[in-house]
Amino acid sequence: MYDLNGKVALVTGAGGRHGIGRAAANAVAARIGLLLLAGVIAGLIATACIGGSAPANTISAGQGYTCVLRADGSVDCWGDNSSGQSRPPGGEFHTVSAGFGHSCGVRTDGSVDCWGYDEYGQARAPGGEFRTVSAGGLHTCGVRSDGSVDCWGDDEFGQLRAPGGEFRTVSAGYRHTCGIRMGGRVECWGDDRAEQLQAPGAEFRTVSAGFLHTCGVRTDGSVGCWGDRRDGKAWAPRRGEFRAVSAGDYHTCGVRTDGSVECWGDDEYGQAREPDGEFLAVSTGLFHTCGIRTDGSVDCWGDDRAGQLRAPG
Repeated sequence: MYDLNGKVALVTGAGGRHGIGRAAANAVAARIGLLLLAGVIAGLIATACIGGSAPANTISAGQGYTCVLRADGSVDCWGDNSSGQSRPPGGEFHTVSAGFGHSCGVRTDGSVDCWGYDEYGQARAPGGEFRTVSAGGLHTCGVRSDGSVDCWGDDEFGQLRAPGGEFRTVSAGYRHTCGIRMGGRVECWGDDRAEQLQAPGAEFRTVSAGFLHTCGVRTDGSVGCWGDRRDGKAWAPRRGEFRAVSAGDYHTCGVRTDGSVECWGDDEYGQAREPDGEFLAVSTGLFHTCGIRTDGSVDCWGDDRAGQLRAPG
């Protein structure tokens, strides 16, 4: 999924012009108790190339953890499990999304199941049939079978107040949400203090809401990003065609039409140092990135302090 979801950053630093810099993000993270487990080995930065028990179909990198949907419909998660976000239920799914401290997936019968941190009701999915779901910061949104968007969880910034009408897909960021309407137009709602809602007027095939920025792939294959440009995360490559893009907290990655991955933005932990080779999908988390290679194996790089690069074998 890259429908990559925005997560609060667990780093220090001065706030930017929007007053919501990394130090403020630290305060929020401490408040809701989602800091990485104290016992994990700090400072380990690695690249992990691992295949699971079955090939991966979908991958989603959250804050300090990662989830995949396997070809047999099962979900595997690894990394931080302080809120149960890496403990998926059994059964078959057709999509999965890792958020700030909770995860959600759509089962084969169209129902949504969520697990993990639930202080704001973000893991309490409504009934009914859904096509897709996206776990964000403290909220979750999904597209129902009739094309309408339904959101639940924290609504402090209006991130749950989806407009009416039909959508193809939806992406929940940290405090904002964006969706693509049937005609290809992107529409966003929620927090706009970094102008992350100000989508350009072009038609898009995909959209990904991050922490304070949003990116999407236009119908011509070019990538457009808007919102907070600090760390270079919203400075998309001007050349080349992409088939997917994922907006994380401070970095962004995309898959080009030739299968190669390109990343830009903050690279403090090596999360923007993409490996060579061909990929089917990529997903950006807080300080790590994971992708699915053409053989179905999972490859992750960046911060590994919570074991978020180490996919089960």
